[in-house]
Amino acid sequence: MNTRQMNTGRRQALSRAVAAAIATIAAGTAQAEEWHWSVTPYLWATDLEVDATLSDRDLVNADIPFDDLVDTLESGMFVRAEGMLGRHGMAFDLFNVELADSHAMEFPALPGSQLALETEIGMTILDVAGVFNPNGDRSGFSMLYGARTIEQRNDVELALNFAGTNVGTRSFSATDTLVDGLVGVRYSRSLSPKLTYGFAADVSTGDTELTWSAGPALGYTFGENDRYRLTGGYRKMVIDFDTAASMDADLTMSGLLLAIRIDL
Repeated sequence: MNTRQMNTGRRQALSRAVAAAIATIAAGTAQAEEWHWSVTPYLWATDLEVDATLSDRDLVNADIPFDDLVDTLESGMFVRAEGMLGRHGMAFDLFNVELADSHAMEFPALPGSQLALETEIGMTILDVAGVFNPNGDRSGFSMLYGARTIEQRNDVELALNFAGTNVGTRSFSATDTLVDGLVGVRYSRSLSPKLTYGFAADVSTGDTELTWSAGPALGYTFGENDRYRLTGGYRKMVIDFDTAASMDADLTMSGLLLAIRIDL
């Protein structure tokens, strides 16, 4: 069995596991009065670092600050949703960005000529996990287990213009979807009736060599029946792509995170 067939098998198995988990949620919602759901929109002001080496030689070593990413941001969606039924539950985390940029260069040796480059880059990270909280109230330690899907999308268009006339256009598109098994742990502790401290960490592997994320957070609860929780923290995620033996490629995202949890 070749690598592509093995990856396809892992994707199918994990897809069935995710489908079963979603079916469990659908069945559980029949007892909606026992489920406690929350939704958490968030903003992750992440910097981006890309490292790629071939036979221990640097191919790419780029650091892109958050301010530069904002300039090219077309759209984004960052949201978590979680439902708990006693000590057990389900959690979803969606991170999706679309970036677009364009450049043009002239050729001094050929007056009036110009090469235009337009790029559109997208990334979606979706975590679907079961949750086990021994206390049954989201405090203390919780364990997460499930799947992580990472999709990368790249669209590139090159256009050669001469004297204001387009003389040729080329387009390239590529989409790569990676699916990992995921395990993680969370910890939450009350510092006062309104203040909480928390920490979360997870690790996944499968189609990626190894992906992990971790970070602390401080939360403030307010509103009627403590319905809202404003959280500020920091998160770092490192994706080590499963490439050829002589090549290593890493993507690191890190930065401040601001979120507001709303209990439904």
